[in-house]
Amino acid sequence: MLKNAISTLIENSIAEKVFPGAVAYVLTDEKVLYHEASGFRSIKPKRLLMFRTTLFDLASLTKPIVIGTLCMQLVEKGELFLDTPAAEYLPAFKQKNVTLTHLLTHTSGLPAWIPLYLRAGSRKNVIPYLSEVELESHPGEKAVYSCLGYIVLGALLEAVTKQPLDRLARERIFAPLGMEQTRYNPPEAWHENCAATEDSNSFERRMVNYERYDWREGVILGQVHDENAHFLGGVSGNAGLFATSTDLGKFCWALMDNGSILLRPESLDTMRQVASAEGERRCIGWAVTDDGCLYHTGFTGTSIRICAKRKIAAILLTNRVHPDADRRGIIEFRKMFHEIVFSCHASQ
Repeated sequence: MLKNAISTLIENSIAEKVFPGAVAYVLTDEKVLYHEASGFRSIKPKRLLMFRTTLFDLASLTKPIVIGTLCMQLVEKGELFLDTPAAEYLPAFKQKNVTLTHLLTHTSGLPAWIPLYLRAGSRKNVIPYLSEVELESHPGEKAVYSCLGYIVLGALLEAVTKQPLDRLARERIFAPLGMEQTRYNPPEAWHENCAATEDSNSFERRMVNYERYDWREGVILGQVHDENAHFLGGVSGNAGLFATSTDLGKFCWALMDNGSILLRPESLDTMRQVASAEGERRCIGWAVTDDGCLYHTGFTGTSIRICAKRKIAAILLTNRVHPDADRRGIIEFRKMFHEIVFSCHASQ
């Protein structure tokens, strides 16, 4: 029943052009309930079939997988403290009242988005530039999703550990879990197996009213779609991670298994605590659903939902921004997909 329901929903959505293709992966602590690929990983400039092994630009799933996990690992080691102002770890970030918890739970007051590639001038000036940005609310007052806060966190982790973010993620998350097809800036040999994203960054061009910039031309493949992350060299706290569904299954299993080798159970408990702020239900790295699941989405068409209590996780990877991000229906589709997964599992 579950397999037929998911397959029918995905095939109908491909026909309705919600996205060209998808890979869905549903697992419990005991077995894989569903793992199938549908449609095409590329339709422009040519049609290429989607495979279960296709590599996806995860977009904002980078935030919980990399930043949320690494921060909690450093908290366990006593190298970070959640209630400490970020400026104490990253002096270039001069927002003195913004703590790590504020950044991690999107309650810092920073704006949701700024085209740093147009405003900051250079990579080195990104954090000083964000130090001067006017906060839109007092820290801790409102939960407003901000990519900027996670860009700050990526720089903060590098400052504290004195290691590049991609190396930290590889050594402390991906290698221990055997996530061999997960990384920032996938090598060119992997590009053919990547799901294509947008053609010439048309969405961000519209967002900035077609300001002059050295925009990428042609379909983006094997490079991060997000232009701020691309400006930062493809390695950022807000986006840039690529992975397969199988590797993401390993990560989800680790969180369902009381943290497994990644985090202590008490760290997971801390991570799941909802921020006491007006607005969205946010915790460290993740959003929290009404039924207590950890949940996050990515602009490219990706999402993960993990219910530790029921020991089930649902991974959805689509290329809905290909060849243009102005597609409709992904929000409704995600809702239907997760309703099918979690309602069918509850009835078994």
